[in-house]
Amino acid sequence: MWFGELSTENCAGCILAHSLSVENHRIAKGTVLDESLIAELASAGYRELTVARIDADDVDENSAAQSLAESICGVGLRLDRAHTGRVNIVAVRSGLLTYPRELIIALNSVSEEITLSVLPENQWVLAGRMVATSKIIPYAVARRDMDHVLACVKSSRLSVHSPIEHNVILIQTTQSSIKTATLDKTRRITEQRLQLRSATLKQEFRCKHSVEDLTANLGQALSMSADLILIVGASAISDRRDVLPSAVVACGGEVQRVGVPIDPGNLLMLASINGTPVLGLPGCARSPKHNGLDLMLDRIACRLPLDHHWLNSLCIGGLLGEMIDRPQPRVGPDLTAGKNRQLAAIVLAAGSSRRSGDTNKLLHHYREKPIVAHVVEAVQGSVLETVVVVTGYQQDLVEQALAEYQIDLCYCPNHSNGMAHSLASGISQLQSSDAVLVCLGDMPHVSSSVIDKLIQACGDQVTDSIVVPMRGNQRGNPVLVGRAFFDSLLQREGDSGARYLIDQYPERVIEVEVDDDGILQDYDTNQSLSQLDTR
Repeated sequence: MWFGELSTENCAGCILAHSLSVENHRIAKGTVLDESLIAELASAGYRELTVARIDADDVDENSAAQSLAESICGVGLRLDRAHTGRVNIVAVRSGLLTYPRELIIALNSVSEEITLSVLPENQWVLAGRMVATSKIIPYAVARRDMDHVLACVKSSRLSVHSPIEHNVILIQTTQSSIKTATLDKTRRITEQRLQLRSATLKQEFRCKHSVEDLTANLGQALSMSADLILIVGASAISDRRDVLPSAVVACGGEVQRVGVPIDPGNLLMLASINGTPVLGLPGCARSPKHNGLDLMLDRIACRLPLDHHWLNSLCIGGLLGEMIDRPQPRVGPDLTAGKNRQLAAIVLAAGSSRRSGDTNKLLHHYREKPIVAHVVEAVQGSVLETVVVVTGYQQDLVEQALAEYQIDLCYCPNHSNGMAHSLASGISQLQSSDAVLVCLGDMPHVSSSVIDKLIQACGDQVTDSIVVPMRGNQRGNPVLVGRAFFDSLLQREGDSGARYLIDQYPERVIEVEVDDDGILQDYDTNQSLSQLDTR
């Protein structure tokens, strides 16, 4: 393809590279110029035009994008109409999106001019969602490059696989330490998981956590012709010779794998007995939170193989979000017993004060000090010793206002994206803390005594608690958050702070009644700007 500038009268049959304005309208880029358009442009004063000219050995952008999309489009997908060198690939049914990762990389490696973008693999998509788009960058590409791309595809495709109805049997092994309520919850959560994948829990068995008892229950389950058997052990699988794998072998089955590169969910067993798939579930299966088990069930529901190559590929992206309702393996045991707790405060002072117009409300003087200074003093007057102030908007001015205080400063470069980013910046500097007190920089009436009361309320449960001050039926600020929630906070985006944790983990919330309206008042609700001392 030739690309460059030509005199306007010589551009017949060429493609206009950039949109141009004429008297009553615009001629869009990508338009093939005919004699009438050339005359119109010449009359408008255009003497030269930047154009593209397709050669005989080129493929135009729409044809190239269409060919690429058609070649890669498998079952459960449709193509949108080619337009401006783009073809979108859309799911026509709900199900699991699959594709060979190596193929997508190979296609995009042929030429920078030919691109195919896709959603993350192993993702459950709903009908109507765009899952991929082919886009040709210039107005045409060399036919030899397109031939190379199409040769890469062969039999591999993007596909959306729908779940197939199947029956499942659940076996739970028990020990004296396992409560009946825990077993009941596990059954309920398992049923919910299966329903999402068009599966039915046909039967549940419970037995002692021993090879002999589990073998007997597996025999019963096999006699019921289930499509899948799930085993939740009272104790996690730690070896191929452990209870669950040994029971499978005792039934004449084969253990294909113990352990997958996903966390949470790595202590998972894949096995089969006389053609019936058997999964030994990790402890996180007792939680409804997304984990490695969900990825396995997605493929089983769609009758897709769980081969070693696919399982090994899960290592990329396999570090999933931490689960609060299980022991915290990533951060080690709770070390607060027998030692002084490491507690710190984060003061969020990075916001741009959009409601206050051009002024930064944190810097307005109230009782002879900037509002944010009152918050810092309240924290320093409590039992807390470490204070991190997160800055962003007007960083220099905020730091100057706090120059006299012994604090640590943390600048959040993406503070304009919302409070969650500022909070994550502060958390990242306090990973060794057992808990952090999240303080809003615009609440000058919070007292040191309230802060101390929050810290006292959590007792020995500081690492996995959320402590909230209450005034009547109203929740206020600040909020004390244990380190069990740090990973979750580090993943948040947008304008939400730590408050969403209260709704997500109500069983971990400790509410502390205080006789203090300061936990509810920022300066906007307490008094207007005109009443502030702006010295």
